[in-house]
Amino acid sequence: MTTTTAHTRARIAAQLAPHQLGELQRAARLLLRRPLVTSKDPEAFALVRRWEQVLGNEFSQKFGYRLDVSRTSARLLRRPASLSSHRGARLPNGRPMSRWGYVYFALVLAALEQPGRQVLASELLDRIEQRARGDEHLSLDSREYAQRKGFSDAVKYLGHLGVLTVRDGDVDAIVDDGQVLFDIDRDAAAMCLVASPSILREVTNVADFIATPTGGSTAVRSTNARQRLNRRLIDQPVVSVDDLDDDEYQLAWRNRRREADNITRLTGCDVELRAEGMALIDVTVEPVSGERFPGNDSVAHASLLWLDRMLGALDDLHDEGHDVVADLDETAAVLRRPPSIATRRLSRHDCDRAWDEMFADYGTRFARDARDRPERFRANCGELLDRFGLVRHHTGYVEIFAAAARFRAVASMPAPKRHHPDQAELFR
Repeated sequence: MTTTTAHTRARIAAQLAPHQLGELQRAARLLLRRPLVTSKDPEAFALVRRWEQVLGNEFSQKFGYRLDVSRTSARLLRRPASLSSHRGARLPNGRPMSRWGYVYFALVLAALEQPGRQVLASELLDRIEQRARGDEHLSLDSREYAQRKGFSDAVKYLGHLGVLTVRDGDVDAIVDDGQVLFDIDRDAAAMCLVASPSILREVTNVADFIATPTGGSTAVRSTNARQRLNRRLIDQPVVSVDDLDDDEYQLAWRNRRREADNITRLTGCDVELRAEGMALIDVTVEPVSGERFPGNDSVAHASLLWLDRMLGALDDLHDEGHDVVADLDETAAVLRRPPSIATRRLSRHDCDRAWDEMFADYGTRFARDARDRPERFRANCGELLDRFGLVRHHTGYVEIFAAAARFRAVASMPAPKRHHPDQAELFR
């Protein structure tokens, strides 16, 4: 397959004619949504191959990502700007990968390094046990149900990625010692193993995996800060000015409109800019994200109604004359940042009352599980709001982000008392 046509010789998106951008943007969104694309989806893989050079340059310059393309697979190596509990692997049914699932995911990939285009599930387990023999830290025992389930999750996720394909058998039966024969996409498996073990020598904790070099010239620091800001925009539902580190705020934030234009040109998604932060507004066709808010199930409906009640509680506090704007902290003062307009605080008591009132009014309309297991239902709603960057729960209070105001079902809240006159807040 060649990439010698006129439009693919362009090195960056800015050099493309407007009528050519649509296809490039589809390819960019595809890789952001599915960082590993294989020839099992020939149309998607052909699209990435067609725009390989432009995509590689764009992702490298804008985000510091690396695009690797082989004969049958393409992988976008993404380094996030920050750690998050919401970006873990999820199985095709939406269930998060378990701890043992991650362990066996890594061990299965290691076991796939041996030659061959097919492998039995039992053979994979034998290879894993041989590699792990003598390692006291792992304590592997594939006869235990939790570990067997973890192995099942690992091969299912590798199937979802396109590394393994079931040739014969039922992958769900692995938990009960069922036998399954897999076809192996060796190029895709190699794409999942892109770094030598020596990289672990400098790793002492999870944060070391995403750390970027510090120091250097102002130009280098500015490039790194700009790429981290852009990665936040892709990784996070909402980027708050309070999320930024010192370099991002001092060297990149002032040029956020230019960066927003660049990302819009690459992805086709609009970027909303506010004084308190920014957000990528996803497209409805072939979006970057696989999840949307508001959604269609009871958890999404309840979360939206609860959020509206919490915003109403903030209105009441403002009407009563309470100051709910967080004080300017020392770090912000040093950086000459404005007082935080990105969040408002609501006490745990008022948050609980907002939930109780909402549930009393609408509880009978939710799914039966909401009534049978109300505590779990509420926890799922809280996790959803946290995952979309709208609410963050703390001990004693709840932090509500300015972006929450866009989901109000009634008139939005008045502006806080203390603010800079030249800034337009979403809290209004």
